[in-house]
Amino acid sequence: MNGSKRKTETDVLVIGSGAAGMMAAIAAVKADSSCIVLEKGSHIAVSNGARAGGPALADTDVQRREKATVSEEILFGHMYRFSRGTVNAGLLRRAVAKGRAVEQIFQECGIGLRLLDDSYGVGFRARHGFLEGGRKRWQPLADKLESLGGQIRLNCQALGLEREPDHRFRVTAAWSESQEETEEYIAKNVIIATGGYLGNPSMIEKYLGKLHVVPLGNTLSDGAGIRMLVEAGGAVDKNWGICGNEFSGANHKAGKGNTFTQEMRYAICGGLLVNPWGKRFMNEQHLSDMPLSIGGGEILREGRFYAVLDENMYRELQEKSLFEYYGSPKEWLAGARNQDPLRNGKKCGLDVAIRDGWAITGTLDEVVKKAKMPELKKTVEEYNRICEKKKDLAFGKAGYLLKPLEKEPYYLFEYEPSAWCTFGGVKTNDFCQVLNEEGEALEGLYAAGVDNGSCYTAPYYDNEGAALGLALATGIIAGEHSAAERCVEPQKQSKENTEAT
Repeated sequence: MNGSKRKTETDVLVIGSGAAGMMAAIAAVKADSSCIVLEKGSHIAVSNGARAGGPALADTDVQRREKATVSEEILFGHMYRFSRGTVNAGLLRRAVAKGRAVEQIFQECGIGLRLLDDSYGVGFRARHGFLEGGRKRWQPLADKLESLGGQIRLNCQALGLEREPDHRFRVTAAWSESQEETEEYIAKNVIIATGGYLGNPSMIEKYLGKLHVVPLGNTLSDGAGIRMLVEAGGAVDKNWGICGNEFSGANHKAGKGNTFTQEMRYAICGGLLVNPWGKRFMNEQHLSDMPLSIGGGEILREGRFYAVLDENMYRELQEKSLFEYYGSPKEWLAGARNQDPLRNGKKCGLDVAIRDGWAITGTLDEVVKKAKMPELKKTVEEYNRICEKKKDLAFGKAGYLLKPLEKEPYYLFEYEPSAWCTFGGVKTNDFCQVLNEEGEALEGLYAAGVDNGSCYTAPYYDNEGAALGLALATGIIAGEHSAAERCVEPQKQSKENTEAT
């Protein structure tokens, strides 16, 4: 890049215009800080936050109107227990306490929320849904930010971050339209909220193992923010994982835009799942009842897995929904989402799946041979005996999900983990300040959203909306704290800044 370099100064520089980044910027300017947001995409609605179903929040007006208030204590207690102590408890508590603040900003922007049902049986209704989607949901945040004096630079990609002698940061950015033109931003505080590393296969392999994760979310998030934080001295936290697709049924061989067709995903809910050797490896009920957390964690560990169907199951699902197929059990809350039979009663997509190499059909012996799964026949026979007894001593799957697979032809579908976003990043304190290997806060440097490795557990939380809720909340925390720190002289800062507001 040989072009000109313009220099712009600001109190707070936010990298990324997703849920965390936009909340951070709004919080900063409301606290009288100047703020600029850099976004590498062409519009702000490219982020996962603009696409997500809705955030998990506590103590909101929406909950009170529904007479279903979830207290901060209940939500924090549930999430912290689920994390098994792997997150920063102080940060998690602080984030959960920001539910009302998130709602208030949405109210100020004219963004409507509604309270959603408890789909996975966690015992409370914390997840809120948006009344609008995409740009209609996210543009009001941009409008609010700009009305308060903040700025958004689209098509502007942050390339590197360096500490200046005066303790401020210098961030070099390039304009997407012309990589020849760069700009330097000088900021007292930098908040990195770039949305993880879903678009970086090599980084996925480094932290999650040699596997293929089908991206369903924003692939512009390529781990650049985490890289900059680590290069600046930030310590890597230990929670690395994905926010798995709760309906799964994905395979990259299906091609972009067809990663989890209706027909293909039906196979994974409640049926027989096996590993590449043809052996059961999990309680398949987890992928139906607890897909975001336990089920998603089990298939991520396996890396590649397969669903087995017989002709009876395939034909019946052409006449009835998956929920009906299993007897419409009241205890299967997640199953109630599957209320439609297979489209048009046709084997839609099956021939293509066979052609592309991720589906096999034939007699059981033929499937075993084609798939090179020596254990599969034995597994199917054992599974059918379990179904006859309606008691799964091996893995504990509920009886209503135990349906024998006895009629040829058989169908075998290959699946891979799929993700809306990734988890894992740098270690932070209770205020989203990045910590070094010695546990000291790096003055002026913050990580919010899924770039923050201290607020998200792996496996992922079992309550829906946790990822978005924490992203919005950590954005506010980082924005407020960075604004409070903008006027503090470097020599007056110390480790004790973690005891601030």
